[in-house]
Amino acid sequence: MKPVIALLITLFPYLLHCQDSTRYKNVFVDLNGYYGFIVPHHNNMEYLIKRHITAGELNLLIQGNGEKRWEQLYKNPEKGIGFYYAGLGNPEALGAGLGIYPFINFPLNPGRKIKLYLRSADGIGFITKPYDRLTNHKNNINGSIINAFVNIRLNTVFYPTKNLRMETGIGLTHISNGSFATPNLGINIVAANLSMSILTKKIPFTVIPPSQLSKDTIKHRKYFVTIIAAAGFNENSPPDGKKYPVFSIYPSVWKTLSEKSRICLGADAFYEFANIYSAQKDSIYDTSKPVNTLQAGIRIGYELVISKFSLPVEMGVYTFSKMKYLGSMYHRIGIRYQASKHIIINYSLRTHWATAEHIEVGLGYKF
Repeated sequence: MKPVIALLITLFPYLLHCQDSTRYKNVFVDLNGYYGFIVPHHNNMEYLIKRHITAGELNLLIQGNGEKRWEQLYKNPEKGIGFYYAGLGNPEALGAGLGIYPFINFPLNPGRKIKLYLRSADGIGFITKPYDRLTNHKNNINGSIINAFVNIRLNTVFYPTKNLRMETGIGLTHISNGSFATPNLGINIVAANLSMSILTKKIPFTVIPPSQLSKDTIKHRKYFVTIIAAAGFNENSPPDGKKYPVFSIYPSVWKTLSEKSRICLGADAFYEFANIYSAQKDSIYDTSKPVNTLQAGIRIGYELVISKFSLPVEMGVYTFSKMKYLGSMYHRIGIRYQASKHIIINYSLRTHWATAEHIEVGLGYKF
């Protein structure tokens, strides 16, 4: 008997470690209902907004349990994929809005029974009745079927039982095409939501020790420089059906604040062929001089870092621009991926406040 007891005492720490090293990721199917309204951010779109918005959403949601380094940094966020459908309150002119997208729920008060999350979603949106000069000329909000879809939401979550999850919150949904096709005022929906989720599956995984996770962490220097070159297309307003190329280049000097965030000071140069057309049409200035259609600016920025991905939010001021109707400021939001030690893939949207200018797709280099 004594040898058996001695053996159990010897193996007990190992057995305990094996038990603790296996955890489960809970998978929920979530059905969400919305009620809200379209924000009339331009005076000439108010006549199209006739009724409040009702919408539905179906989500597949996976709870994080610290399997990866970035999950540990963000206190085990939830992630998943969602499908969204909304009647836009004016079926004749606006039709319906749809979206399919990945999302992340960032916990704001980890460890509490009633949990608070900030949700970020970015994907592809669809409008069933876009502008058409012959069949739907009244729709001056959106000019294309395919669009970008963005959702930001503040959620309160609680669990009546282990297998049932309830959620309520308020958020903003944005659908627009980045002026790839005009008109493009964009649809902004503010709505409250109520949802119920059911636990459908538990996925086992083995916890990776922190010592091994740290080896996979991206090395963030305190200061570094990036330069990104991007291109896109946009249309003039009023719509003429032509797509004009846009080129941009923007160097930045970054300061790392932590593994989760960094700030930058940078400069931008833009060259838009649509500006040449507008200038010739309105006889504003001599378009034979290319510098007259060049725009330049300086900006400040912030990036939220999630492993190899980052979410930039930037604000700039034009230091040179002949196109006075655009105003003095511009903005950029988007997503970036660090494909290697030096190569960055960029997807972003340049705007003038609530009005999108164009989508930027490009590559960058990190020095």
